[in-house]
Amino acid sequence: MKTSQTESILVVEYQIGFSNFFLEELKSLSMGEPDPDFKILFPGVLLIRSNAASVSKSGFVKKITLISSTIETLEQIVPLPLDYGTFYVRIKDSSTCHSSQDEREIGDRLGGKGRVDFKNPDCVINAYHCVEKWYIGKEIYRARSEDLQKRKAGMRPFFSPTSMDPRFARFCVNASETPAGGSILDPFCGTGGMLIEAGLLNFTVIGIDISQEMVVGSRLNLKFYGIHDYEVMRENFLEYSGELKVDSVVTDLPYGRSSSRAGIEPNTLFSELPEKIGRVLKDKGTLILVTNTVEFLHEFERLFTVLFILPLRIHKSLVRYYIKMKKINIA
Repeated sequence: MKTSQTESILVVEYQIGFSNFFLEELKSLSMGEPDPDFKILFPGVLLIRSNAASVSKSGFVKKITLISSTIETLEQIVPLPLDYGTFYVRIKDSSTCHSSQDEREIGDRLGGKGRVDFKNPDCVINAYHCVEKWYIGKEIYRARSEDLQKRKAGMRPFFSPTSMDPRFARFCVNASETPAGGSILDPFCGTGGMLIEAGLLNFTVIGIDISQEMVVGSRLNLKFYGIHDYEVMRENFLEYSGELKVDSVVTDLPYGRSSSRAGIEPNTLFSELPEKIGRVLKDKGTLILVTNTVEFLHEFERLFTVLFILPLRIHKSLVRYYIKMKKINIA
C-alpha cells in the first residue's frame, strides 16, 4: 500500500455482525472510490490506506491503530522512540495462538524496560498477526460506547420506540457522500435521529414532518445534542412546493403504523416520492432510503440509479432495506 501526505496505513477493528454495512460505508467515506485500498486481515479487522479522521466517523468502528512497522518475525522489531512515552502491548490474531508472554516479548523488544504502564500509559501498542506478517502500531482511536448510548432513542428528551439505532443513522449519513459543510434533508424526520447524526458531523440539517408533535420533538432533540445549524418544518413533503435544494436526502420512510398515523398511503407515497425528492436534490445528489419493501424501486428508475441495497433483519417477520441511489442528470 502506498500513502499520500494525508493518508496513513491503519488497522481498523469493527463490529463483525455488520461487515457489509461497514465496507459500503468505507467506500462512501472515500467519496465513492470504486475500490478503496483495504484488505481484510481476519473477521472484524482490516488494513486500510486512509485518513483516520474519516474512518472514525463510522459508528461500527471500535478501534484504529496507526501502523508504524510491518514485519515477518518479532526479531525484526526496533525500539519505539522515547517520545512515545509509557505504553503496554496487546496482540490480536486470527487464530488466538499468541499469549501474554508474546506481549511481554514485543514490549521488551520495543524498549519497554521502565516504560510499561498498564494503569495510565501514554499510549497503547497493538500488534496484529496475520498469516506470516505482523502489523505493529500505536492506537490512535477507540470508540466510546457511552457516547453511542447517550444518543439512543430512550436517552433523548423526546423519542419514539421506532427510532433507528444511531449506528445505522450515522451509516446513512456517511453513505450519502455529502460534501463537507453540505446540506442534508430528512423529509420524514420523525424524532430527528438522522438529523442528530448529520448535525454532529457538521452538516447543515433540514427536517420535514407532517406531525407537529414530531417537529417540536425533533427540534428539542437537536438542541439537546448541541446542534444549532438546522431547520425543521411542519409540512406534508408530498405537497411541498418550496425552492429548497440540498446535497443529499437521507430518510427512514414511514411504514406500518407510522405510515398510517402520517395519513400517507403506501401507493401514493411511492408513486409521488421520486419526483418530489428529485426536485429538492441537487444534480448528482445522493438519496439514502430505509424501507421495509423494495417493490417500489421501479418508480425511481427514471430519475435515479441504484448503487446498493443492504437488507437488515429486525426480527422474523421484518427486514429493513438500506438503499443508496444517485440522481440522474436529465438535460
